[in-house]
Amino acid sequence: MWLKPFLLLIIVALCAGCQPSRVVVKQALTNDGEVYLYLQPLPQESAKLRFELESASALRTDGVDVPLTLTRARYDGNGPQRQVLVATGVLAPGRYRGIYLKAKSAVLQQQEGEVALPVAATQELAELPFDVVRQKARVLSLSFKYRESVGAGNAFRPVFSLFFPERPPVNLTGYATNFASNSVTVFDKKSGEVRHVIATGQGPRTVLFNRNGLLAYVIVSGENRIEVIDVSSHEIINRIRLNNGDTPSEAVLTPDARTLLVANTGSNTVSIVDPTSNFETTRLNVGNMPRSILLDPAGRRAFVFNTFSNNITVIDVTSRSIVATVTTEASPMRGDFNRRGDKLYVFCQWSPYIFVYDTTTFAVTKRLYVGMGVSAIKVDGATDRLYVAKNGSKLVDIYDPFSPIPMDSLQVAGWPGYFLIDSDESNLLMVLPEQNALESINLVSKKGRFLLDTGGAPFWSTIMGER
Repeated sequence: MWLKPFLLLIIVALCAGCQPSRVVVKQALTNDGEVYLYLQPLPQESAKLRFELESASALRTDGVDVPLTLTRARYDGNGPQRQVLVATGVLAPGRYRGIYLKAKSAVLQQQEGEVALPVAATQELAELPFDVVRQKARVLSLSFKYRESVGAGNAFRPVFSLFFPERPPVNLTGYATNFASNSVTVFDKKSGEVRHVIATGQGPRTVLFNRNGLLAYVIVSGENRIEVIDVSSHEIINRIRLNNGDTPSEAVLTPDARTLLVANTGSNTVSIVDPTSNFETTRLNVGNMPRSILLDPAGRRAFVFNTFSNNITVIDVTSRSIVATVTTEASPMRGDFNRRGDKLYVFCQWSPYIFVYDTTTFAVTKRLYVGMGVSAIKVDGATDRLYVAKNGSKLVDIYDPFSPIPMDSLQVAGWPGYFLIDSDESNLLMVLPEQNALESINLVSKKGRFLLDTGGAPFWSTIMGER
């Protein structure tokens, strides 16, 4: 009986953001906790230094050394300076003394050229007592000490200070779901630094903010439920159960935060949930494999993208009824509205066009040729400019509302699977599933704001102040 939900979860993973590679979803935490180790940007005096770590581990108070998994080994003081994820690990609950780090190699640029430094054979302890709690994740921050590391006797040793990061102010909070890591990365949308990680159930996908209630709703596809998070504490405070086999994919929340609609890929239904009572009140049958759902700007109609039946189900939110079924090209993936809400932009997996639908007649009024392999689109609610990303491409094309060809493009770190816009500073945020990262670029200057490391296969992001 377990095989069908598992296969559906893999199908959802393959469809997520049109990802071309298979996503392996790990088991959710049960009796253990988890640690994420992040390194702050290297100090300026490290510009002439390169080094590589050999191992990282957590030291328990009883003296047991528990290995962590390195996610990044090489560091260059002359490279881009940003916060990076060093290591992660699933640990038994209990008290720990700190983190051991061991260097593999180090090179220092000197007047005569690069000189390989001898490396200490012992581990270096970054000491800070911390607790690991069952089914909880913890972020620890490292700060590199250049002088102590390079000037320590006759050998290089990686000396770091270890500290707990501060939580971001609520108005600067951002969440990113990590489908393969069963977690939500909590970040500061201004600095681009990771401040916390929330352990979730298996296969988290969509995350939505109720900004007034300071709640977040995470759609956990592998466990057929919605997890409710208190944004001020980043703690899971409730779980809303759906039906076995639903495999929920994406969701929308009405502007008044009174109605949550969830597209269930496994059961070909949409659940209408009351977030106040935390119960499903209505269930509607839609098309085959509803992988995505979109709410119009007024919050009156929801549009469900049925990937396998090649159509869009239109739901009237007030009456909780289906009012139309719109035929599309093969495999409609996702869409977005213009700022007036009278045009719906849709891309399909097997078409080189973006189709523009009239939201009154549901007729196609325009076909925009963009090429095959679209992975994400976003219509800027302030300018109506259209941003288009493609699988495998590090360019995001920008279309003016009246132009059939790109007016400009943005150079990005990897192909985006999802877009959102920060209205406070006009920044375009992009979820990069293959880079396990989230990138922010300012839409006015077109300069990069930050690139942050997430967990495995990030799928979705939301921020306070989202446009």
